[in-house]
Amino acid sequence: MNVRAVLFDRDGTLIDFDKTWGTVLRYVLMDLAEGNEQVAHELGDLSGFDMKTLTCLPGSPILTNPPSGYSESWAEHLGVEFNKVFLDRIEDLILDHAAECVSAFDDTVSSIETMAAAGLPIGLATNGTEASAIAQLKKLGILNLFTFVVGYDSGHGEKPEPGQLLGFAEHTGIEPQQIAMVGDSLHDMHAAQKAGMLRVAVTTGALTAEELKGHCDHLLDSLTELVDLIGLNRTAAVLPA
Repeated sequence: MNVRAVLFDRDGTLIDFDKTWGTVLRYVLMDLAEGNEQVAHELGDLSGFDMKTLTCLPGSPILTNPPSGYSESWAEHLGVEFNKVFLDRIEDLILDHAAECVSAFDDTVSSIETMAAAGLPIGLATNGTEASAIAQLKKLGILNLFTFVVGYDSGHGEKPEPGQLLGFAEHTGIEPQQIAMVGDSLHDMHAAQKAGMLRVAVTTGALTAEELKGHCDHLLDSLTELVDLIGLNRTAAVLPA
């Protein structure tokens, strides 16, 4: 494969969504509910988040959208205005807990290190905030291996539109068809298709293999398989341009 750069989604791809965000969301909802467990559970129900198990139900908008895409019903339920002040409050709460709660998959760090050692430019494109992504990568000790980190608020738009992906291609100077976009959702795959990138889906996140099949060029169960797919060995010789 002539892959010269790799762009990753974050949630469900590099980090375990439920283990990370389940705890974060509990903090967020309890704060918005002013400590009232019942109200917090009601807010969770409105967005497909189970406060008992701290997991998102299949189809929850939280899985693929920024807060603006799932929190309007929270504002309505709380009887407050859905505006920038409300969204900023949610973003601040998320950022307060994003790094301390981050939980990467077992092979995330080693796979990123192998790709970076091979000379591949590595980027991250998330529908979360840029600040939370940076904080989590720093906590995991791999921020320095990423040459490009953007969120929905970085000026490139959000997935499934291709702006973030095309921004990475421009940043690296590498043609989109030589870049692999790796993600766990249809948003990632649709963005990759629009950008003209190789679509690599992983089954570690929001969707099953059956749901991803037909929307990707390669379907993998882990990032370790991605390293093998690209053709890197564990000593990571530099790939030819």
